[in-house]
Amino acid sequence: MAGRKLFTNNSPYLMFVTLVIRKSADPRDKAGTKDFQLPSRQSQWQEYGNNIDIYLNGIDLTAVANGARLGNQYIVITRGSPLDNQLNMFNAVDFGFANNTFYVTTRQVG
Repeated sequence: MAGRKLFTNNSPYLMFVTLVIRKSADPRDKAGTKDFQLPSRQSQWQEYGNNIDIYLNGIDLTAVANGARLGNQYIVITRGSPLDNQLNMFNAVDFGFANNTFYVTTRQVG
């Protein structure tokens, strides 16, 4: 079974999201990417990877806000790091926007 998470955009902007999928368990290996758009104030379940490559290695966020293209990139370098745990121990990822920057939080949903 592929990886599956609930993504929620709590920002007032349309988000363009790229998921970086890890090949197996090693953060140095990349299995590909998945792109999707997430409208403001909406949630979507997204599947990524395959039955072996179920881990996220990072997230790239971009949006057009206040007349500028803004973006943040979060990439795991070390397995077991706080970002690695945040992206792979929970099944929901929330995106927010404050002070002209995006932020990512995670949680577990039933």
